[in-house]
Amino acid sequence: MNNSLDRLLDGMASTLRTQIIPKLDDDFARGQAFGVIYMLNSIRLRADWSIDFLKDQLALQATALTALNAALRGRGPALPDGALPQALVSAKALQDLRDANDRAICGLIVWLADAGLPAPDRAAIETILDRYMTDQARHELKTSARPMFAEMSRGTEDA
Repeated sequence: MNNSLDRLLDGMASTLRTQIIPKLDDDFARGQAFGVIYMLNSIRLRADWSIDFLKDQLALQATALTALNAALRGRGPALPDGALPQALVSAKALQDLRDANDRAICGLIVWLADAGLPAPDRAAIETILDRYMTDQARHELKTSARPMFAEMSRGTEDA
């Protein structure tokens, strides 16, 4: 669902280098933009995804995977149990677990398209998947920064 932090930082630095800096006429402004690139590179070395952000996503997955495993009753692709790690692990390990769970859920969606399950069973699984996707989208919206479209189009912040 999410890009890696390194990829996001690389994208921002690349945009500054290729789209912003060439259009700046002022040496001071260009220097400031290069300063932002330096800070983005520094952040890459010191920052990681929020463990709380990932744990919230994993908790949503655990709920969905538990319900899906119960609804499937051993039919279909093997799904992880969705259990959260009990020991303290890195954000990278949590991100890998989240991504593996997402791949398993996507595999289930592909399988479900041709599974030939009875209509009530299929509907129950689709309901669980719909709830999971809705909950994930709500989490993304809740944890996203407020859009600043007006400020970007005017070039100034509201007071």
